[in-house]
Amino acid sequence: MTEEAVQVADFLKAHPDFLIKNPGILAFVKLPEQSTGNVASLHERQVQTMREKVKSLEQRVVEMTHAAVENQAIIDNLQSLTRALLTVKNAADLPEVLVEKIRRQFMVPMVCLKLWGQGDETDNTDKLVLDEMKGLYCGFAENAPTLKVFEAEEIAPRSVVVIPLRVGVSPQTFGCLGFGSPDKDRFSPTLETDFLHTLAETACAALSRIQAIQP
Repeated sequence: MTEEAVQVADFLKAHPDFLIKNPGILAFVKLPEQSTGNVASLHERQVQTMREKVKSLEQRVVEMTHAAVENQAIIDNLQSLTRALLTVKNAADLPEVLVEKIRRQFMVPMVCLKLWGQGDETDNTDKLVLDEMKGLYCGFAENAPTLKVFEAEEIAPRSVVVIPLRVGVSPQTFGCLGFGSPDKDRFSPTLETDFLHTLAETACAALSRIQAIQP
């Protein structure tokens, strides 16, 4: 670096707002372009940087808009499901309404519901497994605590949601609700499960009507 260059550098360090107060000089300042080797003014470089930032922000806005639309669709579907369950007069019809509504509203390939029968010994093993679950399972089928709820399906699911059904905070389950898909990534372990928890609470609350009328 020449003595003059050192003097210029020292001056700019001592007066960091010099270029801001004298913006016209920016048009005469040249910087090497990293990608092409050509030179560009500092002003052009700043404009290009701002354009890249704006483009990045625009992409972020698009992603946030898509997420907002998807979230609103989920909220609308949950409200529709809740309304449908609240209007069911005969509690015995709730299982069919719940399964069909979830299948249609959320486009889930496999929606399976299993309620423990009175004195049904075949449910004991599965019930014990579900009783041990602290919450729902969402992930790959091979890692699921149980897949018995899907045993009537012709095609085995590759990703599943297993929801233990309980009345309130009771540790005892009265059934199991399962969602399955042949797509391994449909219910991946990284899926946000907030809406699944809300759906589970809605299903438990609705189906608890059946438990209340059983002798």
